[in-house]
Amino acid sequence: MLRQVLHRGLRTSFARLGHFIASHPVFFASAPVLISILLGASFSRYQIEESVEYLLAPKHSLAKIERNLVNSLFPVNRSKHRLYSDLQTPGRYGRVIITSFRKANMLDQHHTDLILKVNTATDLPNCLEGFGVVSCMDC
Repeated sequence: MLRQVLHRGLRTSFARLGHFIASHPVFFASAPVLISILLGASFSRYQIEESVEYLLAPKHSLAKIERNLVNSLFPVNRSKHRLYSDLQTPGRYGRVIITSFRKANMLDQHHTDLILKVNTATDLPNCLEGFGVVSCMDC
């Protein structure tokens, strides 16, 4: 008997619901689209936070305060759209790599004098005509 009452109640309620939906087709066809648009519009404000410092450090941490102070005193152009070559002035440039064959300490007095000698020789105009590698043969 309970089963028959439940079956009859559900059948009549779903029949009324079907009749209501059939009598208002524009509302039930456009409402899901409008709800999807409204809920999807929230993704326009969605952005990915790439700063690990912002995600993990507290808002008023001493490290953030110090970093802001250093960045305000010593600004650096960290633009992703600028090339490294834009930071150099026009002219001829060359690089000299000084190595030691015996893997000696390059900071001792003898090697430092040789490095300074190469530096003063390359400071003269037209002294270095390109890129080169200089090795300390007697090291």
